[in-house]
Amino acid sequence: MDNATTSDSTTQYIRLNLEIVLEVTDADALRAAALETVKADEELSAGDRTDAIAAIEADLAESVSYLIDPFGLVEDIAGTELSEAGWQSEGAEQPEGEDEEDDEDA
Repeated sequence: MDNATTSDSTTQYIRLNLEIVLEVTDADALRAAALETVKADEELSAGDRTDAIAAIEADLAESVSYLIDPFGLVEDIAGTELSEAGWQSEGAEQPEGEDEEDDEDA
């Protein structure tokens, strides 16, 4: 049997790795959107909400973590179901080839 062939009785898992670099054009708007999302999340306990708010206020990258929805990313992919998701965000350097000086020279 070919490895690419599957049957309904065989469960397969696919790990999807993405790397996305976002340019923050409005830090205040990003942080406000994350805070609004956390404050409206009825599933968060009071302690978790307090921790999330503190994390967002301390680190802008945390704002993105609270706005990312991996379920929404894959919910429309036919024949799949999200089994597990984990993500984190962190500050990054400007991607190579994205030098602001190049924009000004153009």
